[in-house]
Amino acid sequence: MRYFSKDPEELKKKEQQFLQREKEKTRRYRRQGIYFLVLNIVIVLIFFFGLRMYYGQFPSQKSEINQLIIQVETPYSSGIPLDVKVRLYNNQNKSREVLVSDFNLQIVGREGPVYSFSQRDSVKTTLDAFASRLLFDLKRETEINSLQSGEYTIMVKVKVDDQEVFAQKSFTSVEKYQILVDGLLDFYLVGETMKGSVYIVNNTASVRDLQVQYVILTLREMEQILWQRQFSIQSDWSGVGVGKDIRVLEQFEFSFEREGRYVLTVQCLVNNSLTSVSLPVSCVRDYEKDLKKIKVYSDVPKQINVREKVAFSVYLQNTTNKDLFLMLDEINVTLPPSTLNYQKRSVRVWLDPYSQYEIFKFLPWNTSAMTRPGIYKLTTKVLCGSDSKYFESSIQVVE
Repeated sequence: MRYFSKDPEELKKKEQQFLQREKEKTRRYRRQGIYFLVLNIVIVLIFFFGLRMYYGQFPSQKSEINQLIIQVETPYSSGIPLDVKVRLYNNQNKSREVLVSDFNLQIVGREGPVYSFSQRDSVKTTLDAFASRLLFDLKRETEINSLQSGEYTIMVKVKVDDQEVFAQKSFTSVEKYQILVDGLLDFYLVGETMKGSVYIVNNTASVRDLQVQYVILTLREMEQILWQRQFSIQSDWSGVGVGKDIRVLEQFEFSFEREGRYVLTVQCLVNNSLTSVSLPVSCVRDYEKDLKKIKVYSDVPKQINVREKVAFSVYLQNTTNKDLFLMLDEINVTLPPSTLNYQKRSVRVWLDPYSQYEIFKFLPWNTSAMTRPGIYKLTTKVLCGSDSKYFESSIQVVE
């Protein structure tokens, strides 16, 4: 029999196909919904555990309004003074006066305590809203520069208004022979010669006899070796102190014939142990003639205590997304009414995109500049050709 309309079997088949497609579409939507739900759950878990891990980096403490923060660099390299600072933070949005007493600090290694400090005296101090006060500076009390390799824990306990606050933080100490390359410039011009000397620093926990077999210098552009020199040393140095250095290569030279970005690798065999360091080297045809793309700023505090050791620096900031090469004529930093007057001339500076460059550091021997209460004025002047940049900031020193 012939059908002028659709064949019933064909209609039934098409209807089944349509229902099957709808079922598949429904299953697909369900799967997408489940995937979307799982994805959201994963994002929430990542966010939750991320917060837990982030806040887990901070020292634990038992007070909601007071927080102890332990500052220490990790890994710490043996041979240099260990820098530990403890600060008391006010977690409230209002200023308040607190009584601090019974301060205890202990540094513990795998074989037991390596340093303990205790201060029973009570001190009244004012904590500004969301601000901190320095409670302890290890460098002010003693010098620790010979920690053996391993993990150490700093534990701090103090009473704030008769409420005990506790914190602890771990750090790792490493012992190594470190290579120091002296004499390198931040960048070179085409036709100039790179000159430098090589030193080995005893960054271990004990006095060592050092035997240096050889030094290998390699200059690479990308993966291509452009220049390589090996110097046979075969020399011994007896009784090299902790943190002390020896010069193993008096001078090396390389002349740049074209601009480029290079990596200088220095390898030394010291006491049958190979140590190395890689340093960026840049050669350019031209450099900035002014300071239009540079900002000068400092992290100097607005107020300090007359007995507080203050640490701050002055920086240059690259405000662009390009590398900047500067030849500064002069850097001048003063701090009236103190006698501090820092000057440095003919300074080459290579600034990565949006990076900062330290041009002055208020080192420990400058702390005598602010020993009396008063208002001090930090003034920085940077000269480059006919252009100049200034920065000024006031520091209030209080009793």
